[in-house]
Amino acid sequence: MPALTGLIVIFLLLPLQFVGERPLLLLERLFRGGGYLQIAGVAIFASVMEYNMLIPSRSGWWRRFSWSLFSAVFFLQLILGLFADKLFLMTGELHLPVPALIISGPLYRGELSVMTLIFLSAVLLSGPAWCSQYCYFGAIDSAFAGKKALSRPAKDRLALKNSFLILAIAVALLMRITGAGQGFALATGVATGVAGLAIIALISRRKGKMVHCTVWCPVGTLVSYMKHLNPFRMRIEASCTTCMLCSSVCRYDALSSNDIARLKPGLTCTLCGDCLAACRHNSIKYRFPGVKPDTARKMYVTVTVIIYSLVLAMARI
Repeated sequence: MPALTGLIVIFLLLPLQFVGERPLLLLERLFRGGGYLQIAGVAIFASVMEYNMLIPSRSGWWRRFSWSLFSAVFFLQLILGLFADKLFLMTGELHLPVPALIISGPLYRGELSVMTLIFLSAVLLSGPAWCSQYCYFGAIDSAFAGKKALSRPAKDRLALKNSFLILAIAVALLMRITGAGQGFALATGVATGVAGLAIIALISRRKGKMVHCTVWCPVGTLVSYMKHLNPFRMRIEASCTTCMLCSSVCRYDALSSNDIARLKPGLTCTLCGDCLAACRHNSIKYRFPGVKPDTARKMYVTVTVIIYSLVLAMARI
């Protein structure tokens, strides 16, 4: 399976060498033929990542490592694009790297962006993995949340989540209708990003849970609903003893006592799979119509690793 994953990544990345006037692979921008080296490197990393993530006891560490790597590459590329050379930016122009703008940006501009298309494709193919493997802010939230003891979910969390999503949409549409200038839009985006970072540093770290991702971020809320368009699911079997060990490792507050009683993770579950290694009775299973749980998990890991590799390889910002 790891070798097959690497081959699929190669097959999907090779066309990027021959489309568009501007190379989509960063090393190809630096020197001729560099794109092929980048494809080979990403494919090898995808194979190694697939191999380790198929082992439940290793999956959590590798998911967080690869996620942190993605975020580091993303922001390093942004810094190089700002202070070294614009060739590090996808279009040669800067787009503010705040997750909420994946929703607000297209509504304000009246047109889709490359990041919006990547986001929609990723959610349709891998469900909520965007919030546990691809989001550049999510990796920061995860790092600050750490491994603290179980904390109670935020009161009225669902109402807060929906309110922030509605607010992001309403503000973007209002700025478009009123003809607000780009300067004002930029300031609003920066303020949103700064507020998100403050929540990560002050609240996520204190609670030991990813409050930015599960409450504040409108993209996370949108993913919570859109993930149902994807056929992958997570279920808890009747063999569960309600020992609550799974809750202690869930940074998304998706395994409360009520969720476990319903034998179904909560709305904020991202199918990250960290809970599988914690469950002593092997009661938590991936589901996909028509296949066994172990096969469903292999399929999900493979899909997420492939999409991760494709997005990592491209000059995204």
